[in-house]
Amino acid sequence: MNVDDNEEYDDFCNVGEKHSTFLFAYAADFDVSTFNQMTQLVIQSVTANRHNYTKLAIARFDTNGAQDAITYYDDIQPFSAALTKNPPNPNSAASPSTPSNVLPIISSFLSASGRPLESSMVVLLLNRFPALNADLSSTEYDTITNNNVKIFPIISDTSYATQHSMVSRSSNALTSISANSNSHFMIGKVGSSLVQTFQYLMNTAYLDSLAATRSFVDNFGFAQNTIGKLRVPHSETSSYVNFTITISAQTLQNTTTNTNGLSLVFYQSPNSQQIVKFEPGSLSNTNFYYATVQLKQGTTYQVQYKSQFDLGTITMIRVWTESVLYHYGSYASLDDPMGGVTLDKVDEYQGAALRMKLMNDCYTTHAAYVLFTDCNGAVSAKYDSSQTIDIDYIFADEGSFPHYPIVPFFCDNTPIVTSNCVPGSESKYDIQFVAGEFTVIRSFQCRPGVGQIKSNCRNKDVNGNYYCNREKLPYMRGPTGQIPDCLGHGHVEYDFANAEAYICVCDDGYSGDSCEKH
Repeated sequence: MNVDDNEEYDDFCNVGEKHSTFLFAYAADFDVSTFNQMTQLVIQSVTANRHNYTKLAIARFDTNGAQDAITYYDDIQPFSAALTKNPPNPNSAASPSTPSNVLPIISSFLSASGRPLESSMVVLLLNRFPALNADLSSTEYDTITNNNVKIFPIISDTSYATQHSMVSRSSNALTSISANSNSHFMIGKVGSSLVQTFQYLMNTAYLDSLAATRSFVDNFGFAQNTIGKLRVPHSETSSYVNFTITISAQTLQNTTTNTNGLSLVFYQSPNSQQIVKFEPGSLSNTNFYYATVQLKQGTTYQVQYKSQFDLGTITMIRVWTESVLYHYGSYASLDDPMGGVTLDKVDEYQGAALRMKLMNDCYTTHAAYVLFTDCNGAVSAKYDSSQTIDIDYIFADEGSFPHYPIVPFFCDNTPIVTSNCVPGSESKYDIQFVAGEFTVIRSFQCRPGVGQIKSNCRNKDVNGNYYCNREKLPYMRGPTGQIPDCLGHGHVEYDFANAEAYICVCDDGYSGDSCEKH
């Protein structure tokens, strides 16, 4: 969203700006002509949508000397001039026998100070793979996923094939990064094919809000499978909301992938469904596919997938829609439910208590819908995997921007079955957040529980919820006994206005601190 173009909000609402960084990083031996065309697309997108990113950054990697440091810019002009002055140069590239050092570039970006990180976007133009078994740390994956950082590796099909044949190198880390950052690993022929793919990327990921995401190993054969659920936001101006679908498919050979038989169905009933077919020739000579669809506002669809890809194809599906405002998200600890100090790691005992701040004070009149899904796209049977945050429990900060306090969902480190999960993403969960006309996906890594389960809270129900001995009211649940137990007769909300604590909101006909009265 370009804030300057949204005067209808400025007339009635206080609208905030996004504070994130766009990093454009490229290998010294990346194809120069393709790079120059991509650079023009970057400059056009940045110029037309300046408010999308506060900081701009450039890095050139895989050089034959000391690694170039990431350079940050506040303005477009020096950013553009630096890209023109320092293009890829094969004469300055590292020896072909040297694997890529792109992972240290990512590490440097994640650990840098003085630049905004949340909701940042990173583009990596590659010509070689990292060394076999090289990867980021689990802490770095936490930083990427929990802070909504999207990292897009891009490589030519010939380079992919060459690198794949080298036993000392691997693309596994790049695939894992793409899955864990809700991005795509994009492959195509140098020149117009790869440039067109990049243009679609800049028209979606750079501008739009991610409304649905799923990454999986396609072991389905030719059968149609439900891979998730999409809640469509409301619209004040139309009966339908526009969505853009992007799909990348990575096989072991992966020079190109035939799109014949690839389709998505947005299903409500036999008489209410939208079928999107990706015809052969769509972005030919790439592994990337693109389509648009209109869906009824304020409704929910099952997303069904069918393809004729080879078994084992790693498929990444992203559904985007135009964003009406910016947001910030952080995770609160059980000891600090207001979220004053951001929780860097989400674990099984702390739970995922997302605090969503929407940069538009008109959103205090919109309830929110929240859905947690694991790496299989499955919704847990545990408490709070699906939530509705009523307007009575939204609170505002000093700038009058609304905060949506999501109740802790006590995730499991990994699902019981992970065969369809992309390797390295088994601990990733996605949160679909919808409020009014706004929707976004926020994700997190669920790590093993830290500390001890409280001695009187080791009871478990049939769905895996921990609960404490019911000796006195209010009854409590959770591994550390810090969430009220509503006994299945109500739900938990964070009551900022009165208790400044989590409370039970009882179903009709029930009352009491734990909804124990009927």
